[in-house]
Amino acid sequence: MKIQILGSAAAEAVPALWCSCETCQYARKHGGKDLRRRTAYAVDADTLVDFGPDAFWQSVEFNIDLTAVKRILFTHSHEDHLNPIDLLWRQKWFSVVEHNIKMYATPGTIKRMESFHDLESLFIEPVVLKGFDKLEDDGLSIVTVPASHIPDELCVNYVLTRNGKSILIANDTGWWQDESWEFIRNFKLDAAIIECTFALSPNNLDYRSGHLGAHAAIDFRNKLQDSGVLKPHAQVAVNHYSHNGAPLQHKLEEYYKNSGIMVGYDGMVINL
Repeated sequence: MKIQILGSAAAEAVPALWCSCETCQYARKHGGKDLRRRTAYAVDADTLVDFGPDAFWQSVEFNIDLTAVKRILFTHSHEDHLNPIDLLWRQKWFSVVEHNIKMYATPGTIKRMESFHDLESLFIEPVVLKGFDKLEDDGLSIVTVPASHIPDELCVNYVLTRNGKSILIANDTGWWQDESWEFIRNFKLDAAIIECTFALSPNNLDYRSGHLGAHAAIDFRNKLQDSGVLKPHAQVAVNHYSHNGAPLQHKLEEYYKNSGIMVGYDGMVINL
């Protein structure tokens, strides 16, 4: 299984569109790994996790053939993870679409998408998710783990398994409720991607209400380890950074250099 990070930023991207803070000015000047699109992932050639406002840029930059995608797994309904506008171009008078795609999503996310357009006319087949679901689709096991992100909406993280290899994709996760921590004990993970939204914000390193800071992400990894969930040589990365957390690549790599945690960036590939 191949997982590629297509974006590593939170809602405003890095550099944030209208921001003149020191981090955003540095990112504009230096580019490279400090340019961060909104968070999304490609799993092999047939699966996306989230589909945000940078989808076109991501597909071109990383050679993602969207016509080969069979399913999109959505974590929640926020605009940086659900971009309805670019899904509207699946209509027959805009594109030649040869097959449906499945939209795996919780009720709130599907409701938001349906407020833009009828899904059938977009060749989108909704699959309504609940917490702790276990589904199979064309050799891909899809398991939902309830996140702690939006108080009044079910948001999910995913455990994905294919060919005997498993990865946890956990962004917009916050610190899980006890039920999710207990549930994850049923799995043995080869890799985990953990959110780090507040990154290096000095007052928020331990932040864990709806999002995580840089040190809270280490604690999250440690709890996975202590629970016996991570295999001995599991790959662990952080991802999903707000520009407000000063997520410059070299600073994050310095912070995590002795932790055993990789720093995610746009285009990074994890092979399992």
